[in-house]
Amino acid sequence: MATNKNVKRFLSIDDDRTLQLIVKQILTKSFGSETLEVFQAGTGEEGLQMMREIKPDIILCDIHMPGMNGFEVCQRVRELKLRSAVILMSAYDAEQDNAIKASETGADAYLSKPLKKGELLFVVNFVMRVAHLNDAVFEKNKQLEASLGQLKQFHHKLASLNEELRNDKRRLGVSLKEMTELNEQLENKNQQISSMVEELANRFDSTEGLLATIIELHQTEHRGHSERVAQASIFIAGKMGLTDYQIRNVKSAARLHELGIVALPTEKKRQEALTEGERDNSQTKSTTNHPLVGEMLLKEFPGFELIAEIIRHLLENVDGSGSPDGMYGDRIPIGSRIVCAASYFDHVKMASPGKTGAEILSKMEEKAGAIFDEAVLGALTEYVDSQGDVKEVPTMECSVFALSEGMELASDILSESGINLLRKGTVLDKETLDKILKFHNVDPISKNIKVKQPS
Repeated sequence: MATNKNVKRFLSIDDDRTLQLIVKQILTKSFGSETLEVFQAGTGEEGLQMMREIKPDIILCDIHMPGMNGFEVCQRVRELKLRSAVILMSAYDAEQDNAIKASETGADAYLSKPLKKGELLFVVNFVMRVAHLNDAVFEKNKQLEASLGQLKQFHHKLASLNEELRNDKRRLGVSLKEMTELNEQLENKNQQISSMVEELANRFDSTEGLLATIIELHQTEHRGHSERVAQASIFIAGKMGLTDYQIRNVKSAARLHELGIVALPTEKKRQEALTEGERDNSQTKSTTNHPLVGEMLLKEFPGFELIAEIIRHLLENVDGSGSPDGMYGDRIPIGSRIVCAASYFDHVKMASPGKTGAEILSKMEEKAGAIFDEAVLGALTEYVDSQGDVKEVPTMECSVFALSEGMELASDILSESGINLLRKGTVLDKETLDKILKFHNVDPISKNIKVKQPS
């Protein structure tokens, strides 16, 4: 069966033919056949047979069916190790919580009957988004595995060379000159190994940088937030005596801590980012889930496992009232406690630029021992003191055509498509003004531009 590899395959398993028809009509109309191809099966046994043939990306299965039920189908999918997202559904059952059992069985989502069009589309759209990101991570993983394979082959060749050298020495009594030449060869080989190891490290850094850039592009209203949190987290981690390796993981977690927000729908992104900056003692259990999404996207990627663990526990509170696992005190990873405090401080600073660092820290100290770690707050206070409070400079807004030479930008200039043309603090000259006006004709600058008022 020849299909476009970009088309996702959706398999619906249900003995209710009317519901099957409704599901197919909703999905075909909403996504189109060029995006989602819908297949149908009337029983669990028939569905398993079709899975082996089409290898679906998404499976929607009714729990209550004659013969093999939905839970058994889900178990068989996991046993076959298919890379399929399973969505189970059932009517309300007063005697059994099917949602919990669906999760224990390994299902990715659960829907209640009668199906609601909005809920069905939301779940399918979210699963497709996650599948797209997983495909990208899977490709990166394959590239890393190929590089590791090359490194292993090289080690085998080096071992063979060393064995040959030992045999030659025993048979021939290698002269000093020959030994010198062989040592040079070994040094060259070691340099090659070091270069390959450095290349792997660079690929890791490139992947992290790419993800950080994606976060920046989707969080234009919080531009620079991740980097500021990273700088504060590095300082705090150093003050608390963490190793270089731990500090590196804390830095990476700080840069990527909002990755889960990017995977959410636009309105949900705003709510997740807002909630992270508004945590208080009244929240016994946070309703946000972007740290879990971020963990899911990172944990299967080689080298990111510990970073994913830090991100998972960002919303834990030291008194045990947080989520997702209700950890408390030192049971919460130290990286999570550090990034949590640094991110909260920066969110409040962005939301209330008129507040001083001391005022924000005073409010945070009221939550010490409840939400925030006291030792972390102490180190954060040192960091804020070392930075000092920058006095607000009077600014004014003007259009792109009102800009003139000598003006200093009080904010970044962004085009309508999100491209950052100039950074805050740039002093305009004639050449720069000409370039901005030319670019404006291609990609307009729709918003007014903030510049510092002349003193």
